[in-house]
Amino acid sequence: MLTQTRQTRQRLLQIGDGLLFALSLGFAYLLRAAFSLLELAPLHDFKEYLWLLPAIAIIGPAALTQQGFYNNQRVVSRWNNIFLVMRAVTFTTITMVVLLFFVRAQYARSVIVLACVFGGLFSYIRHEAFLQFAATSLARSQWRQRILWVGAPEENRLLREALSSDEREQVESISEFDPRSESIEQLIAILHDFSINAVVFNLAGIDTTRLLPVLTACEREGVTVIVRPGVFARGPFGMSVDWFAGEPVIHYHAQPAKPSHLLVKRVIDIVGASLLLLLLSPVLVLLGFAIRLTSSGPFVFHQIRAGVNGLPFTMYKFRSMKKGAEKEQASLATFNEMTGPVFKLTRDPRVTSLGRFLRRYSLDELPQLWNVLRGEMSLVGPRPLPVTEVKNFSDDAHRRRLSVRPGLTCLWQVRGRNNITDFDEWVRLDLAYIDQWSLWLDFKIMIATLPVVLFGRGAR
Repeated sequence: MLTQTRQTRQRLLQIGDGLLFALSLGFAYLLRAAFSLLELAPLHDFKEYLWLLPAIAIIGPAALTQQGFYNNQRVVSRWNNIFLVMRAVTFTTITMVVLLFFVRAQYARSVIVLACVFGGLFSYIRHEAFLQFAATSLARSQWRQRILWVGAPEENRLLREALSSDEREQVESISEFDPRSESIEQLIAILHDFSINAVVFNLAGIDTTRLLPVLTACEREGVTVIVRPGVFARGPFGMSVDWFAGEPVIHYHAQPAKPSHLLVKRVIDIVGASLLLLLLSPVLVLLGFAIRLTSSGPFVFHQIRAGVNGLPFTMYKFRSMKKGAEKEQASLATFNEMTGPVFKLTRDPRVTSLGRFLRRYSLDELPQLWNVLRGEMSLVGPRPLPVTEVKNFSDDAHRRRLSVRPGLTCLWQVRGRNNITDFDEWVRLDLAYIDQWSLWLDFKIMIATLPVVLFGRGAR
């Protein structure tokens, strides 16, 4: 409730923390310069650091936001907030060091590390000061909305009881108005007598035709109106208000991720896939030659897989089986070790000796970087299944794993890989990833994938 007010306040806090991170860079430089007077390594002029000010001012608050530092600040424990700040500082430091590596800039690493640490410390001090001020009577009188509840009394009571602790901090319930039995004149009198800031119109149990007179009166009086439709889709859906055919509509998204975060994810996919293709190009060429020399057939295998919402796309892999292996799968169906529609076999006779090595270390998946670059896949996401297997889903709820781009690696890959033989457990991990998705979760999965791939854990 009152999300715009909360978001505006959050943006101001983020801007303030960005300035603190920029200030921390200058403070770290001065501190390092003071030590240089003791004949330590000299520093460049600070003007060479100026371009880093906007970088750290953006990356620092972005990392804090990703950790949920600005959400429900009153109801989160102090130690939990300290932990969130520490993780954000770690992420900011890594990002700044990687940025300097790519631009090939030579700066004192101690300045960067100290700047990130001081930025996190200053932001946490600001956070504590803000909470202390928010608890004062002055802040409550300025920030709280004086609410008039319009609707059926019983429905209004249920709605008030459903308010979160964060929402209760923002509102002050002043009075109620029942449009079924009271007149618009009485509504206007309440607005005048109690200096109402906002009217919450609860449509549950109320004829929607009664809304227009209330809207008209509030518009004339200059009072904010919040309409509760009384229709809510429970589950993992993200919701936003949009316009369609000239009318306001409620937009339920298939996943709760913010569009801005998904855009960042796509940028990471493009940059990551491009760099990996460039760096691994000699390996790709060598593997291609090795496959052609050790078995007949093309070195790249392509198969139609199910993408977002089941849209078919051509997925590429290095061929790890002998030529014509797909035609033999039906004869091996009785040996399938995976429950459900997916086919998995530990010692598949169709796999070549080189293919077994490629599969163990996931080298056969490298051509899928091209799918990532094309936008058909992501670096992290549920593994894409063949279209034929998707058509055999026995539970339609399994199709929700198709609501996001499939990926090169996922929770299934790092929490069991092919040791998981129950397809329901596989789906459970995929849905947990979708429901809990964040850029930080993607980062953790990518890091956790490295030892899994390097040591060939759970591979078949």
